[in-house]
Amino acid sequence: MISEISRILASFRFCFSRRAAFIWFATVVFGFLVRIDLCGASSCVRWLGIKPALYTSMLSFFRASSWQLNDILQHWWQIVFERCPLPKIDGRLLLAGDGIKICKEAEKMPAVKRLHQESDNSGKAPYIYGHHWGVIGILAGRVKKNLLCSPLCGTS
Repeated sequence: MISEISRILASFRFCFSRRAAFIWFATVVFGFLVRIDLCGASSCVRWLGIKPALYTSMLSFFRASSWQLNDILQHWWQIVFERCPLPKIDGRLLLAGDGIKICKEAEKMPAVKRLHQESDNSGKAPYIYGHHWGVIGILAGRVKKNLLCSPLCGTS
């Protein structure tokens, strides 16, 4: 499986104008695959055994101008559509979407928004301040066996 993941990651090389950014991309993807805890980028450092002094360099990758998220997404979609068996119902692909709202105490944090809270409980406030995460995926696999959801895009 590692060799197949490596081949797929290698196909993303053209999305990066700098080799160092591509190496960090591959490192971060592997880090997110092997980590067990959900502590973000620091989980990659911990589970891959990266020197803590390189943590800042890894964070710089996420803001680098040597790659564009749209290029990576387009290539990912191409891989999913070419390699995965995609079942259809009435000629249409099956998409799945999910989202979560995470309450935050402070109003002036990055990406914190005022969010409407859907609830039948009158004791809850109609609005909260927090983050809203959402993902859209496509169902892939054999219908009579196991269907998996492959993520296509996410938003915060």
